[in-house]
Parts: sequence; C-alpha cells; structure tokens
Amino acid sequence: MDADCMNRKTLLFSAALLATAGQVFAGSSAPITTATSTATTEEHNPLLMFDAFRVSGYGAFNMEFDKSLGELDVWQVELHTFLSKPINFGPDLTFLPTFRYEGTFLRYDGTLPGFPLKDEDLHSIELPLYLIHTTPSSPWICGAYLRPALATDFDHIDSDDIFVDAAIGAGYKFSDSFYLGAGLAIEDAFGNEELIPGLAFLWSPTPDLTFQLLGPVFDAVWNATPDWRVGVDIRAAGGAWNIDDNNISRTIDFSSYRAGVHVHRRLVDTWWLEGGAGITFANEMNLKTPNGLGLNEAVLGDLDEGIYGYLAVRKEVW
Repeated sequence: MDADCMNRKTLLFSAALLATAGQVFAGSSAPITTATSTATTEEHNPLLMFDAFRVSGYGAFNMEFDKSLGELDVWQVELHTFLSKPINFGPDLTFLPTFRYEGTFLRYDGTLPGFPLKDEDLHSIELPLYLIHTTPSSPWICGAYLRPALATDFDHIDSDDIFVDAAIGAGYKFSDSFYLGAGLAIEDAFGNEELIPGLAFLWSPTPDLTFQLLGPVFDAVWNATPDWRVGVDIRAAGGAWNIDDNNISRTIDFSSYRAGVHVHRRLVDTWWLEGGAGITFANEMNLKTPNGLGLNEAVLGDLDEGIYGYLAVRKEVW
C-alpha cells in the first residue's frame, strides 16, 4: 500500500539532496516527515540535517468538499529515531540507519448516506538507510538513500504492502553561506515506479537567517536567540494509501499543501519543542483503482482551504 506518497516524495528529495545541510521536512503532512534542525553552514557535517529523535503530532481541519456535502479532518502522529550513531567506513563514508513510524487517521463529518469513503486508520513502518560521502577538503558531498517500508491499514497484509524507495544526489558548497544540490529518486521501485528529479539550495545571508528550498519544501528560519527560532514553512502534504475495501483493492489519494509559521523553543541542551499553525490549500481527495482509474469523481475531488496545527519534541543530531 502506498502510504503517504507526498510525504515519501519529500523524504526522497531530502535523501537525494544530502548536500544541502540544514533543516528538512518536518511535521509530516505532514511531514512529514524528516528533520527540522537548523544546522549552520559553517560546520562540515551533512548529518546535521537530521533529528536524532522526533515525536510529533499534526492535524488539518475543516476542509470542505466542493462537489458534495461534508468535510475532512486529518490527524497524524510520527516517531522518528536513529537506530545507532552514524557508522563510519573510513574517513569519508558514513552510514546512518533510522526508523520511522507514522499513523494517519482520516475522519469525515457531515457526509450524506452512500458517500464512497469512510473513516480510515493507516500506518507506515519504515527503515530509511542513508549513505553519505563527504571530504573536508572538497566542496562536494554525495549521498544515497534506501527506504524499505510496510505501509498498510492492517486489514490485509501481502506483498502489495511492501514498498522500496531509493535516491542518489550530490551537492556543491559554493561558500560557507550557499549550497546548491540536485538528485534523482525512484519511488516504489518494484511496483508503480516513478522517477523524481529534485533541485535544492541553502542560503544563509546572515548567521541568524537561513532560506532553504528542498523540492516541494521551502523554509525561512530566523534564529532570534540561542533558545528561540521562528520560521515560515511551506510544503507539500497529504498522502496516498491502498486500502482493502470489502476485499477490493482501492487507493485513497489525498494531496495538499500547507503554509504556516513555526516557533522553536530549546528545552535543554539539544532538545527542542516546536509548534506551528497555518492554512492548507490546493486540497484534493480522490478514490482510484490500483491502476489509477478514478472512481466517484462526481462527489470527490477538490476541497476548500483548511487550517492545520503541528507540535513536536525533537533532539538535534549529536
């Protein structure tokens, strides 16, 4: 089952563009899903783009259907952690194993009898693996990524619930304040594969201000004090899941974008509390057959704008 497609694409961009050290996808569509730590470009360590540990919750509300009565709320919870400290193979090669769980809960309200969708509880268990090559004397950074995952509603589990994504990428450090990268990812490598190219940059015009574009994610973060950060966060959200509907395979495809303000507060040492809120837009919900044929298009499709909230506790990489 293809769980949280948009989040996985964002994670793939993050993995493919390891050279753009800085914060990556957080608040899974959510979300999703990757780190929000703001590493300084003065430190030659691409692992600073990750959180060593993160637990988060996300909610998007009041998204009304344009073609029918009713609205959609989306709840998500996430746990992401390193499985070990980075493992070095020689002076230039680093391997990083991680674990990620995400639960997504779709809730409908005010729909008419016969509405084609019902409340769903969806789960994704992932083992993202990163391999990073970096040399202190070289401005180049290269990386590769592999993500096997079990993504399922747990009603019925078979080989369709197993997904493998992969990515490669490279970046160049033009200066201590500007990085530029590019990469290529393949999603669902052994199923309905899709190639995803990506571009990224990280620019820090001042020591306390950072702008970052990473695929469908844009962040602008101001380090107001050593213990407070404020940022504008714009990113793709949503997801796609293959569900078991009365022993018939169906795909729920929810796409969305979100834009909001996030505030980060240091709790102690490298532990941070992050909260954010804003709007969701370009929301769309569809039901499809596994081969992509649209179903119930007369009542599904576009949704109005909504609001979202995000809360996380995280530990920056050691």
